Amino acid sequence: MRHDGFTLMEVLVAMAVIMVAALGGMQLVSMAIGTISSARTQSLATGLASARIEQLRGLQFEYDGAGMRVTDTSTDLTIDPPGPGGAGLSPSGPSTLDSNVPGYVDFFDGRGQWVGNGASAPPGAVLVRRWAVEPIDAGGDLLALQVLVRSIDGGTVPTGRRAAGETRFVTIRARVRP
Repeated sequence: MRHDGFTLMEVLVAMAVIMVAALGGMQLVSMAIGTISSARTQSLATGLASARIEQLRGLQFEYDGAGMRVTDTSTDLTIDPPGPGGAGLSPSGPSTLDSNVPGYVDFFDGRGQWVGNGASAPPGAVLVRRWAVEPIDAGGDLLALQVLVRSIDGGTVPTGRRAAGETRFVTIRARVRP
């Protein structure tokens, strides 16, 4: 005797197998979306940190023709585009990477667009970028420049600790005699 169909039990078992496979696939897609979102934010943070470290490196920090020290201490990097009236390469103090110190912080939305600066995050801010300028030598001819970009909703991070997904660039700037 020949049967040309499936029994109800065979159909139910096949549906259960397909459902388990589909749920596993949905979980994989969900994980992939989270990873892609995290990678996009990390890439954005890296670009913002790189841009600020290059701006800091581009500020005047040299000896002039007469052998006098020349340091830009007036460019405001907390506005977009940078302009006069800021701190430039003035020493920032010890807490500028751990808290929002005016003159050394600005904020960005999720697309990397500048949304403001100051001691507290403006509406729409997703990322915070902080930077520090620290003299290394007593003569003032060697500076450590640091830039930190992290998510605002990353929660409280203890002083000196790293947050998940943050980007930190560090470089040393030397004033060299001609």
